[in-house]
Amino acid sequence: MQRLYLMDMMFFIFRAFYAMPARHSPCGAPINALYGVLALFRDLWQLEQYRHVAAVFECPGPSFRKELDPEYKANRKPAPTELLSQVAMVRVACECLGIRTIHADGYEADDLIGTLAKEATESGMSVTIVSNDKDLAQVLAFSPLIELLRTGNGGRPERISADEVKQMYGVPPELIASWLALMGDASDNIKGVKGVGKKTATKLLNEHGDLHTFLKEPEKAGRFASAFVEGKERVLLDLQLATICTDVDLGPEGFVSEYYALREIDGAHEFFESLGMKDYVLQLQALGSQAATVEHFWSRSRNRYRSYSADS
Repeated sequence: MQRLYLMDMMFFIFRAFYAMPARHSPCGAPINALYGVLALFRDLWQLEQYRHVAAVFECPGPSFRKELDPEYKANRKPAPTELLSQVAMVRVACECLGIRTIHADGYEADDLIGTLAKEATESGMSVTIVSNDKDLAQVLAFSPLIELLRTGNGGRPERISADEVKQMYGVPPELIASWLALMGDASDNIKGVKGVGKKTATKLLNEHGDLHTFLKEPEKAGRFASAFVEGKERVLLDLQLATICTDVDLGPEGFVSEYYALREIDGAHEFFESLGMKDYVLQLQALGSQAATVEHFWSRSRNRYRSYSADS
Protein backbone atom coordinates (compact mmCIF):
# COMPACT_ATOMS: atom_id res chain seq x y z
CA MET A 1 0.00 0.00 0.00
CA GLN A 2 1.30 3.43 -0.92
CA ARG A 3 1.80 5.87 1.95
CA LEU A 4 1.47 9.66 1.74
CA TYR A 5 3.53 11.78 4.13
CA LEU A 6 2.00 15.13 5.02
CA MET A 7 4.55 17.59 6.39
CA ASP A 8 3.35 20.42 8.63
CA MET A 9 5.86 22.93 7.31
CA MET A 10 5.48 25.75 9.82
CA PHE A 11 6.12 23.21 12.57
CA PHE A 12 9.29 22.18 10.73
CA ILE A 13 10.39 25.77 10.12
CA PHE A 14 9.80 26.99 13.68
CA ARG A 15 11.55 23.99 15.14
CA ALA A 16 14.53 24.30 12.81
CA PHE A 17 14.85 28.07 13.28
CA TYR A 18 15.15 27.84 17.05
CA ALA A 19 17.29 24.69 17.04
CA MET A 20 19.91 25.70 14.49
CA PRO A 21 22.71 28.21 15.11
CA ALA A 22 22.73 31.38 13.03
CA ARG A 23 23.79 30.94 9.41
CA HIS A 24 23.73 33.43 6.57
CA SER A 25 24.07 33.45 2.81
CA PRO A 26 26.87 35.49 1.15
CA CYS A 27 24.45 38.42 0.87
CA GLY A 28 23.59 38.23 4.56
CA ALA A 29 20.20 36.50 4.38
CA PRO A 30 19.48 34.12 7.29
CA ILE A 31 19.40 30.45 6.20
CA ASN A 32 19.56 28.52 9.47
CA ALA A 33 15.91 27.39 9.30
CA LEU A 34 16.43 26.24 5.71
CA TYR A 35 19.41 24.14 6.77
CA GLY A 36 17.43 22.71 9.68
CA VAL A 37 14.36 21.81 7.62
CA LEU A 38 16.49 20.04 5.02
CA ALA A 39 18.19 18.08 7.81
CA LEU A 40 14.80 17.08 9.22
CA PHE A 41 13.58 15.98 5.79
CA ARG A 42 16.78 14.01 5.21
CA ASP A 43 16.58 12.26 8.57
CA LEU A 44 12.93 11.41 8.03
CA TRP A 45 13.65 10.01 4.58
CA GLN A 46 16.49 7.87 5.92
CA LEU A 47 14.08 6.51 8.52
CA GLU A 48 10.93 6.16 6.40
CA GLN A 49 12.11 6.01 2.74
CA TYR A 50 9.05 8.02 1.74
CA ARG A 51 8.10 8.28 -1.94
CA HIS A 52 4.89 10.30 -1.78
CA VAL A 53 4.99 13.53 0.17
CA ALA A 54 3.31 16.93 0.42
CA ALA A 55 5.00 19.87 2.13
CA VAL A 56 1.95 21.75 3.44
CA PHE A 57 2.28 25.50 4.04
CA GLU A 58 0.03 28.11 5.62
CA CYS A 59 -1.82 30.46 3.29
CA PRO A 60 -0.11 33.86 2.99
CA GLY A 61 -3.26 35.79 3.93
CA PRO A 62 -5.86 35.43 6.70
CA SER A 63 -7.81 32.20 6.99
CA PHE A 64 -11.59 31.94 7.19
CA ARG A 65 -11.25 31.54 10.98
CA LYS A 66 -9.85 35.05 11.29
CA GLU A 67 -12.89 36.32 9.42
CA LEU A 68 -15.19 34.41 11.79
CA ASP A 69 -13.39 35.74 14.85
CA PRO A 70 -10.92 38.65 14.57
CA GLU A 71 -9.50 37.61 17.97
CA TYR A 72 -8.49 34.18 16.68
CA LYS A 73 -4.73 33.77 17.33
CA ALA A 74 -4.58 37.47 18.19
CA ASN A 75 -2.56 36.75 21.34
CA ARG A 76 0.38 35.30 19.41
CA LYS A 77 3.55 37.31 19.13
CA PRO A 78 4.65 37.95 15.54
CA ALA A 79 7.27 35.50 14.32
CA PRO A 80 10.77 36.94 13.90
CA THR A 81 11.45 38.51 10.52
CA GLU A 82 14.52 36.26 10.22
CA LEU A 83 12.20 33.25 10.41
CA LEU A 84 9.48 34.53 8.11
CA SER A 85 12.03 35.48 5.45
CA GLN A 86 13.00 31.82 5.17
CA VAL A 87 9.52 30.41 4.51
CA ALA A 88 9.75 31.17 0.78
CA MET A 89 13.30 29.77 0.70
CA VAL A 90 12.10 26.49 2.21
CA ARG A 91 9.31 26.27 -0.32
CA VAL A 92 11.66 26.86 -3.25
CA ALA A 93 14.12 24.30 -1.86
CA CYS A 94 11.36 21.68 -1.62
CA GLU A 95 10.25 22.31 -5.19
CA CYS A 96 13.83 22.20 -6.50
CA LEU A 97 14.35 18.88 -4.75
CA GLY A 98 11.19 17.43 -6.29
CA ILE A 99 9.00 17.62 -3.19
CA ARG A 100 5.51 18.85 -3.92
CA THR A 101 4.43 21.95 -1.95
CA ILE A 102 0.87 23.07 -1.40
CA HIS A 103 -1.22 25.76 0.29
CA ALA A 104 -4.81 26.95 -0.08
CA ASP A 105 -5.97 30.57 0.14
CA GLY A 106 -8.25 31.14 3.12
CA TYR A 107 -7.33 27.90 4.86
CA GLU A 108 -4.72 26.85 7.36
CA ALA A 109 -2.22 24.06 6.78
CA ASP A 110 -4.22 21.86 9.19
CA ASP A 111 -7.24 22.08 6.88
CA LEU A 112 -5.22 20.98 3.87
CA ILE A 113 -3.66 18.18 5.89
CA GLY A 114 -7.10 17.03 7.01
CA THR A 115 -8.46 17.16 3.47
CA LEU A 116 -5.48 15.37 1.93
CA ALA A 117 -5.51 12.69 4.65
CA LYS A 118 -9.21 12.01 4.10
CA GLU A 119 -8.93 11.98 0.31
CA ALA A 120 -5.81 9.81 0.34
CA THR A 121 -7.31 7.14 2.58
CA GLU A 122 -10.48 7.10 0.51
CA SER A 123 -8.31 6.42 -2.54
CA GLY A 124 -6.62 3.49 -0.80
CA MET A 125 -3.43 5.10 0.54
CA SER A 126 -2.22 5.14 4.11
CA VAL A 127 -1.18 8.49 5.61
CA THR A 128 1.50 9.72 8.00
CA ILE A 129 1.09 13.26 9.33
CA VAL A 130 4.40 14.64 10.57
CA SER A 131 3.69 17.22 13.26
CA ASN A 132 3.48 17.74 17.02
CA ASP A 133 0.31 19.84 16.74
CA LYS A 134 -2.34 18.41 19.06
CA ASP A 135 -5.12 19.82 16.85
CA LEU A 136 -4.20 17.31 14.14
CA ALA A 137 -5.04 14.38 16.42
CA GLN A 138 -8.67 14.85 15.38
CA VAL A 139 -7.78 13.81 11.81
CA LEU A 140 -7.09 10.27 13.03
CA ALA A 141 -10.84 9.82 13.52
CA PHE A 142 -11.35 9.63 9.75
CA SER A 143 -9.58 6.33 9.12
CA PRO A 144 -7.40 3.68 10.81
CA LEU A 145 -5.02 4.22 7.89
CA ILE A 146 -3.93 7.59 9.33
CA GLU A 147 -1.17 8.00 11.91
CA LEU A 148 0.67 10.91 13.51
CA LEU A 149 4.45 10.94 13.59
CA ARG A 150 5.55 13.14 16.48
CA THR A 151 9.15 14.07 16.99
CA GLY A 152 10.62 13.03 20.30
CA ASN A 153 13.07 14.90 22.49
CA GLY A 154 16.41 13.43 21.48
CA GLY A 155 14.87 10.11 20.50
CA ARG A 156 13.19 8.41 17.57
CA PRO A 157 9.87 9.73 16.32
CA GLU A 158 6.76 8.50 18.11
CA ARG A 159 3.97 6.95 16.07
CA ILE A 160 0.49 7.78 17.34
CA SER A 161 -2.55 5.80 16.23
CA ALA A 162 -6.19 6.68 16.88
CA ASP A 163 -6.26 4.30 19.86
CA GLU A 164 -3.28 6.08 21.43
CA VAL A 165 -4.76 9.58 21.14
CA LYS A 166 -7.00 8.98 24.16
CA GLN A 167 -4.01 7.85 26.21
CA MET A 168 -2.23 11.11 25.34
CA TYR A 169 -5.04 13.63 25.69
CA GLY A 170 -7.78 11.85 27.61
CA VAL A 171 -10.31 11.89 24.75
CA PRO A 172 -10.49 9.97 21.45
CA PRO A 173 -9.79 11.70 18.09
CA GLU A 174 -13.46 12.36 17.36
CA LEU A 175 -13.74 14.47 20.54
CA ILE A 176 -10.54 16.53 20.15
CA ALA A 177 -12.31 19.51 18.54
CA SER A 178 -15.00 19.51 21.25
CA TRP A 179 -12.30 19.17 23.91
CA LEU A 180 -10.39 22.20 22.60
CA ALA A 181 -13.57 24.27 22.26
CA LEU A 182 -14.83 23.32 25.74
CA MET A 183 -11.68 23.99 27.76
CA GLY A 184 -10.30 26.66 25.41
CA ASP A 185 -6.97 26.75 23.63
CA ALA A 186 -4.63 29.57 24.59
CA SER A 187 -2.35 29.03 21.59
CA ASP A 188 -5.22 29.81 19.19
CA ASN A 189 -7.04 32.20 21.56
CA ILE A 190 -10.13 29.98 21.62
CA LYS A 191 -12.12 31.17 24.63
CA GLY A 192 -13.77 27.97 25.87
CA VAL A 193 -16.40 27.76 28.60
CA LYS A 194 -15.44 29.80 31.65
CA GLY A 195 -14.36 27.65 34.56
CA VAL A 196 -13.88 24.49 32.49
CA GLY A 197 -10.34 23.17 32.52
CA LYS A 198 -8.72 20.12 30.99
CA LYS A 199 -9.85 17.68 33.67
CA THR A 200 -13.48 18.79 33.62
CA ALA A 201 -13.65 18.95 29.83
CA THR A 202 -12.25 15.44 29.56
CA LYS A 203 -14.72 14.06 32.11
CA LEU A 204 -17.78 15.72 30.59
CA LEU A 205 -17.00 14.65 27.04
CA ASN A 206 -16.15 11.05 27.90
CA GLU A 207 -19.38 10.75 29.89
CA HIS A 208 -21.79 12.50 27.54
CA GLY A 209 -20.30 12.90 24.06
CA ASP A 210 -19.41 15.95 21.98
CA LEU A 211 -20.40 19.58 22.49
CA HIS A 212 -23.63 19.22 20.55
CA THR A 213 -24.92 16.99 23.37
CA PHE A 214 -24.62 19.85 25.85
CA LEU A 215 -26.19 22.32 23.46
CA LYS A 216 -29.22 20.03 23.08
CA GLU A 217 -29.29 18.91 26.72
CA PRO A 218 -27.47 21.57 28.74
CA GLU A 219 -28.48 19.98 32.05
CA LYS A 220 -25.89 17.27 31.36
CA ALA A 221 -23.18 19.90 31.81
CA GLY A 222 -24.15 20.28 35.47
CA ARG A 223 -23.12 23.63 36.93
CA PHE A 224 -21.96 24.76 33.48
CA ALA A 225 -25.43 24.36 31.96
CA SER A 226 -26.08 28.11 31.84
CA ALA A 227 -22.96 28.61 29.71
CA PHE A 228 -24.47 26.42 27.00
CA VAL A 229 -27.87 28.12 27.23
CA GLU A 230 -26.67 31.72 27.38
CA GLY A 231 -23.49 31.33 25.34
CA LYS A 232 -24.65 28.93 22.64
CA GLU A 233 -23.39 31.09 19.76
CA ARG A 234 -19.93 31.43 21.32
CA VAL A 235 -19.69 27.70 21.99
CA LEU A 236 -20.60 26.93 18.37
CA LEU A 237 -18.08 29.49 17.15
CA ASP A 238 -15.31 27.97 19.29
CA LEU A 239 -16.19 24.53 17.96
CA GLN A 240 -15.99 25.81 14.39
CA LEU A 241 -12.62 27.42 15.09
CA ALA A 242 -11.27 24.20 16.60
CA THR A 243 -12.56 21.86 13.89
CA ILE A 244 -10.23 21.01 11.00
CA CYS A 245 -11.85 21.22 7.56
CA THR A 246 -11.76 18.18 5.30
CA ASP A 247 -13.34 19.68 2.18
CA VAL A 248 -10.73 22.12 0.89
CA ASP A 249 -10.93 22.43 -2.90
CA LEU A 250 -8.00 20.49 -4.40
CA GLY A 251 -8.70 21.66 -7.93
CA PRO A 252 -10.67 20.19 -10.84
CA GLU A 253 -8.85 16.86 -10.73
CA GLY A 254 -9.27 16.42 -6.99
CA PHE A 255 -6.83 14.13 -5.23
CA VAL A 256 -4.38 12.29 -7.49
CA SER A 257 -1.83 10.18 -5.61
CA GLU A 258 0.93 10.41 -8.24
CA TYR A 259 0.83 14.20 -8.04
CA TYR A 260 2.62 13.82 -4.70
CA ALA A 261 5.25 11.33 -5.87
CA LEU A 262 8.85 12.53 -5.61
CA ARG A 263 9.94 14.26 -8.82
CA GLU A 264 13.35 14.74 -10.38
CA ILE A 265 15.65 17.31 -8.82
CA ASP A 266 15.51 20.45 -10.95
CA GLY A 267 17.22 23.79 -10.30
CA ALA A 268 18.56 22.78 -6.90
CA HIS A 269 22.22 23.27 -7.85
CA GLU A 270 21.70 26.90 -8.84
CA PHE A 271 19.46 27.60 -5.84
CA PHE A 272 21.87 26.24 -3.22
CA GLU A 273 24.83 27.86 -4.96
CA SER A 274 23.11 31.27 -4.79
CA LEU A 275 22.80 30.85 -1.03
CA GLY A 276 26.39 29.73 -0.55
CA MET A 277 25.33 26.27 0.63
CA LYS A 278 28.48 24.58 -0.66
CA ASP A 279 27.90 21.26 1.07
CA TYR A 280 24.62 20.81 -0.82
CA VAL A 281 26.21 21.96 -4.08
CA LEU A 282 28.97 19.37 -3.72
CA GLN A 283 26.48 16.60 -2.94
CA LEU A 284 24.46 17.51 -6.01
CA GLN A 285 27.58 17.57 -8.17
CA ALA A 286 28.41 14.08 -6.95
CA LEU A 287 25.20 12.83 -8.53
CA GLY A 288 26.58 13.74 -11.94
CA SER A 289 24.27 14.32 -14.87
CA GLN A 290 21.90 11.45 -14.10
CA ALA A 291 18.23 12.14 -13.54
CA ALA A 292 17.91 11.95 -9.77
CA THR A 293 15.44 12.42 -6.94
CA VAL A 294 16.07 13.12 -3.28
CA GLU A 295 16.18 9.35 -2.80
CA HIS A 296 19.52 9.36 -4.65
CA PHE A 297 20.57 12.60 -2.98
CA TRP A 298 19.93 11.59 0.62
CA SER A 299 21.04 7.98 0.21
CA ARG A 300 24.56 9.35 -0.41
CA SER A 301 24.54 11.48 2.71
CA ARG A 302 27.20 10.63 5.30
CA ASN A 303 24.93 11.81 8.09
CA ARG A 304 22.83 8.77 8.72
CA TYR A 305 19.76 8.91 10.95
CA ARG A 306 20.62 9.71 14.54
CA SER A 307 17.87 11.44 16.43
CA TYR A 308 15.49 13.07 13.93
CA SER A 309 16.50 16.46 15.23
CA ALA A 310 17.48 19.73 13.67
CA ASP A 311 20.91 19.76 15.28
CA SER A 312 22.44 17.40 12.67
